[in-house]
Amino acid sequence: MVVKHQATIPRLIEGSIEQLRKKGFPECNTDEEIAMAMRISVEKLRFLAGDRNLSSNSLYSRFQIFKKTGEARTISAPTPELKAAQRWILKQILEKIEIHDAAHGFCRDRSIVTNASPHVGKDVIVKLDLQNFFQSILYKRVKELFCSFGYSETAATIFSLICTVTKIDINGKNSCNDIEKRHLPQGSPTSPAISNLVCDRLDTHLTKLAHNFGFCYTRYADDLTFSSFEKTSRQVNNLIHGSKLIITEEGFTVNPDKIKVLSKSVQQEITGIIVNQQLNLSRKTLKAFRATLYQIEQEGLSGKKWGNSNNLIAAITGFANYVAMVNPSKGAEFLASVERIKQKCDRS
Repeated sequence: MVVKHQATIPRLIEGSIEQLRKKGFPECNTDEEIAMAMRISVEKLRFLAGDRNLSSNSLYSRFQIFKKTGEARTISAPTPELKAAQRWILKQILEKIEIHDAAHGFCRDRSIVTNASPHVGKDVIVKLDLQNFFQSILYKRVKELFCSFGYSETAATIFSLICTVTKIDINGKNSCNDIEKRHLPQGSPTSPAISNLVCDRLDTHLTKLAHNFGFCYTRYADDLTFSSFEKTSRQVNNLIHGSKLIITEEGFTVNPDKIKVLSKSVQQEITGIIVNQQLNLSRKTLKAFRATLYQIEQEGLSGKKWGNSNNLIAAITGFANYVAMVNPSKGAEFLASVERIKQKCDRS
């Protein structure tokens, strides 16, 4: 059962079994009850939720990946034990809550395609980006979220500690032991779902603002998109100004370097998808992929590469499926080529 999330935050010291039962959540409001539900010992639960010194006993491994822009993004990957506890919270609690209609990232049956579709063929597109998205969602907000579900202070504290991480400095050590400075780690299975639920009020206010100005609004993680027909510069500026006020009020920050206003006379791209006339990918990318497939068919896999994966077959299969999701006709052509390549590999 999926239930609608309400932004109200009742203060429940002991929790509300009735509220948990109504939503189909596990009825556990003490550390013993949570440990039993997770099928681990109380000692293990306390260890996973402890405000420990991560520099000497880390439950996360950290590494960086680089975006197309060259910016580095730090990924915090939990250990198997911590990840199992986070997955339990995700499956048993977070995935049972309905998210806002405007949210399209990390959602079942939603994607970059459903995020881009409402903006196809619009005269003007406004794009905003939330700076340090996951790091902006602090422990307090996560705890308030679990409290709003009906969990006790004890349970909400445990769940929030499991789902957040302390801030790490450039040397890989704790830069602050203050529990209130803990934030969502990028790389945890619970962070995407929590971010969507925390953003429920943000999405509600921005949807209303967009409607008042005659715009459509969607959000994919930290990417916010507004679109409309025949709007003046003044209307666009008012929308941006109003959006900034709401975003700031909700505890987020707009990245000033990523505010974009795109008219229909230029290429309008939303999360990698072109939306000027129909959903499509850039001609340059499609041309490069077609050339790569042709070379592989003619010369074989040796020396060829697509993307960052070391598994070339998986890489071209994945991208062909991605194209098919955005543009079915072009995708069918690429998938046929990939299938021929696979058959050649099986015969060799």
